[in-house]
Amino acid sequence: MESVEQIYDIPDLELSDIHIWGAEVPKCMGKLQDLERVLCDEEKEKAARFLHETDRHISVVARGALRILLSVYAGDAPENLVFHYSETGKPVLVPTAFGRSDDTIGFNVSHSGSWVVLAFGRNRQVGVDVERIRREMDVLSIADRYFAPDETALIRSADDVHALFFHHWVRKEAYVKAVGSGLFRELSSFSVPQEDGEKEGWFFRHLEAGSEYASAVVTDKPVDNVSCFDFGGLNWDS
Repeated sequence: MESVEQIYDIPDLELSDIHIWGAEVPKCMGKLQDLERVLCDEEKEKAARFLHETDRHISVVARGALRILLSVYAGDAPENLVFHYSETGKPVLVPTAFGRSDDTIGFNVSHSGSWVVLAFGRNRQVGVDVERIRREMDVLSIADRYFAPDETALIRSADDVHALFFHHWVRKEAYVKAVGSGLFRELSSFSVPQEDGEKEGWFFRHLEAGSEYASAVVTDKPVDNVSCFDFGGLNWDS
């Protein structure tokens, strides 16, 4: 991931770009109060309802980082941003007073383990997923239930079934999030490409996430550049 120290140094989000931001939650603890200040009352109340402190921290970091980064791409203060939700629960940014009505920012957020990952694109749909590779899981049984037959067969033949399972899992999750179908789409009803590229008008890209995680982003338009940035080192005015 690239480091960006100041919020005004964030590169422009061009039409052919996707920006990925990773936030390692433990490294954001020193900024937790600043992140919480940009949340709306509803977001603060949602975070407070979590029973476990770790889950509260993840909620604050995810939503706070989303507001701060969207403020850059949409050109308004973080606390001024307003969201509405589709019938399937996908959040959409209400156009700001400073933005053009024909210029929309697509975004998506995922978290697993200690990481929050955020994806942004201009005038496009995006879906992102990150998952910690859990080697204690019976992934073959899960694949039999939730994956298409061709995907299950491929995973069964792999040298590392866990790595390939999560490689496919994040692609499927990112796809349903990009499409906006969420839980209304059966994961076994479709297959995703193993390699990066286009399938039926949707473009799949692997995201490098180290040996303990898997991650992918999916979008509805061709992509020239996918840039990855570290949110933990970013400074902003709170």
